[in-house]
Amino acid sequence: MAVQTKKKKKGSADRRNIWLLVVTTLLVVGSIFLFTPPAEKINQGLDIQGGLSVVLTAKSTDGGEITTEDMEASRSIIESRVNALGASEATVQAQGTDQILVQIPGLSDTEAALNTIGKTGKLEFARLDSFTDEAVKTKIENNQFSTEETYTDEAGNSLPSGKTTHLEVEPGTYTPIATGSNIESVSIGQESTTSTDYSVNVKLDSDGAAAFAEATKELVSDHGKIVIILDGEVQNAPAVSSEIPNGEVSITGGYTLDGAKSLQTVLQSGSLPVSFEYAQSQVVGPTLGQEALFAGVVAAAIGLLVVMLYLLFFYRGLGLITAAAMAIFAVIYLGILAALSAFGLFSLSLAGIAGIVLTIGMAADSSILTLERFREEIRMGRSVRASSITGVRHAIVTSVDADLVTLVSALSLFFLASASVKGFGLTLALGIFCDIVMMLLFKAPLIRLLAPRSIAKHPGFWGIKDSLAAADDYKALAAAEGESVAAAEEGAALDAKASEEVAEKLDGAEGARAAETASKSRGKFIKHDINFLGHRKVFLTVAAVLVIASFAIVGVKGLNFGIEFVGGTSIAFHGTGDVTTEQMRTAFDDAGEPDAVVQTTTAEGEAGFLVRTTTTSAEDAAATANKVADGLGLAADSFEVTTIGPDWGASVIQSSIIAFLVSIILIIIYIAIRFEYKMGVTAIIALLHDLVLVMGIYALVGREVNPNTIAALLTILGYSLYDSVVVFHRINDNMKETDIKCTFMTMANHSINQVLVRTINTTLTSLIPVVAMLLFGGETLRDFAFAMTIGLVCGSYSSIAVATPLYAMWKTREPRYAKLAKKYGPEIGRFEFAHPSVSAPVMATKKPSNVKAGKTAEKAASAKKASGSAGSAGAKSNHHYRKKKR
Repeated sequence: MAVQTKKKKKGSADRRNIWLLVVTTLLVVGSIFLFTPPAEKINQGLDIQGGLSVVLTAKSTDGGEITTEDMEASRSIIESRVNALGASEATVQAQGTDQILVQIPGLSDTEAALNTIGKTGKLEFARLDSFTDEAVKTKIENNQFSTEETYTDEAGNSLPSGKTTHLEVEPGTYTPIATGSNIESVSIGQESTTSTDYSVNVKLDSDGAAAFAEATKELVSDHGKIVIILDGEVQNAPAVSSEIPNGEVSITGGYTLDGAKSLQTVLQSGSLPVSFEYAQSQVVGPTLGQEALFAGVVAAAIGLLVVMLYLLFFYRGLGLITAAAMAIFAVIYLGILAALSAFGLFSLSLAGIAGIVLTIGMAADSSILTLERFREEIRMGRSVRASSITGVRHAIVTSVDADLVTLVSALSLFFLASASVKGFGLTLALGIFCDIVMMLLFKAPLIRLLAPRSIAKHPGFWGIKDSLAAADDYKALAAAEGESVAAAEEGAALDAKASEEVAEKLDGAEGARAAETASKSRGKFIKHDINFLGHRKVFLTVAAVLVIASFAIVGVKGLNFGIEFVGGTSIAFHGTGDVTTEQMRTAFDDAGEPDAVVQTTTAEGEAGFLVRTTTTSAEDAAATANKVADGLGLAADSFEVTTIGPDWGASVIQSSIIAFLVSIILIIIYIAIRFEYKMGVTAIIALLHDLVLVMGIYALVGREVNPNTIAALLTILGYSLYDSVVVFHRINDNMKETDIKCTFMTMANHSINQVLVRTINTTLTSLIPVVAMLLFGGETLRDFAFAMTIGLVCGSYSSIAVATPLYAMWKTREPRYAKLAKKYGPEIGRFEFAHPSVSAPVMATKKPSNVKAGKTAEKAASAKKASGSAGSAGAKSNHHYRKKKR
């Protein structure tokens, strides 16, 4: 009956795994349908595809001087309006003293953009009886405040154009009862159930609602009118038919859905302190340049191919599962990005690419983590099938914990930051979601289905032959020591000499041979712990020196901030003919401006370039432009120079810093709830160490800090946290489940070694494509790749040399672990078995000397069975390894 139940459970599990793979297949097919072809289905940002460049010139609404504060406030409001259009990767920066440059990816309709981003958005409500201009008052009374425009066709017929002209009113000729500053919320509805026109519904605050209630109470008796004025134009003048006490006002005026949404965006973002008028527009090309982008894509693709070959070499057939998992991850990810693009909610920029690179690395990381844990549990003596269940479960729990820690950071950046940082947070969050889906729906079911069948039957092909051979060796050692295979393997790794002495003491020469054989097991795993934490003081001293040196270098040399942070000059070239982006970039490099941001432009059918540099002097920029023009054979009057402000203004930087700080607090809280707060604090210290080192190296070599650098720094944030959480998770598991007694420092050091192969492989798989991009990508992508290369190395190093030593030192001070430290001393690797068995001494006296080590495990099992009562009730065997006499 028990066998039948077992078969039933096994069949049920198989069906569940098959259904999960079916769901994965459906998701893949649906995703392919959504994103094919990718270039058309996934919106691209300004730096990848270019878009519309519009210059707006400010005009004072009251005749006063336009201040710097007015321009910065206007820039911030316009940026929020552009973001509301779905163009989250747009560029909005002050230009000169009275202009704002707006570049919107993929947008080519100038008028549609201006109708939303350039409107002053000054909304006013006024009683009709307050108007002093009698002519205007009469027109409003007669509902003559809007006129539909017409046009004449070729046959001379007058036809409606679909545009409406509104009656203009002069400021000061009426008295407002409420303004846009009183708006709490704005929504869209229909004018009526039968109307095809839309209304914009406004909810006023308490002051506005009180003023509106008082006015409507006075006007309701004779149905007086309240006039709705937007940017000096009468939108509507409804008669008051009842008192409106709740401040809910409906604005109507024949709005289409798009028109209503545009007005909603304007009102929600607030009114501009100054008015703007259209100055010029042109279509601009990508800042990356198609040549640089193509080179970067090719380099990254070659790097990923090398990664796949490496995984196949290292893991053999299991590497195929990793490759398939990464491919499925990529397909589902692209499908989600395409779906968001269809609703105008996503534009792919370089910061987004950074998020994708990070999540691809995480997908590879989780796959490698799963394979390593699967192979490890086989070495610990479990069957292939059992290892596919417990090993995969442990790996997925670890991966999900690491993913969720990074997700906390991603969501903080998305909801609290702005500009390209927001785009990074979105792509990172989506990638984490895809990674978890891929693990649960594909990787785990596939390994569990293959394990008892193909993997167990063909261990050589699937890359577990060495783990099975090592398992036999550790079984023999376990029998000699009278311990579980897991404890024997762990003891041999902690201290091979101690393990051998225990085995020889209890099982004589056979035990010694078993220990020697186990110590020479072949396989791609760490057999003997490297004493990392024994050198913790050296690691921490080096880390402290590097951090201090980085601060000193930044303080002395400073950081070379790009134009996006400090502003500079904009040089517009026109009539450039066949000059390419790379030729223009090379010319500026030769002229002493290697960090110039170059975009192609098209205005009135004429090709040109828009080049931005950090030079703040218009005269110096003009001199540079003359050198470039001479070098490229362009006319001396083929360019104009304009000073521009920073794209990343104070508000963007402030929001990004707030998002970063909030993410740190939330990460500590999450880790404290899931594990303990000490892990969270030390993980953040390691993260800050990585970021400071990267900035120090940037200051040392003088590379420009631009949004590409920020994207790379955010990517480093993800890698650093992921690495630290994986190590901490293993420490946490070991302290709960191990059959070894030792100091916390020893177990922490063993935990590092257990995940070391995973750390090396995941660092390599992430680093290879980035290094390929650094060596073979375009100059713009090299900024990103340079910071990524440093950060990946620092992130992997700091989890071993900073986070874990600090955490282990902190934990050792706790009373429980302080006692262990006092008992075993400061030396790394000293241990004793937590639950010694009596079976080994019994075997040592009864077993013939010619029994092969490979058979020892079987005899151990028999001996344990025979002496079961003694094992459970007899005296505890006290064998263990300690250097001092007892």
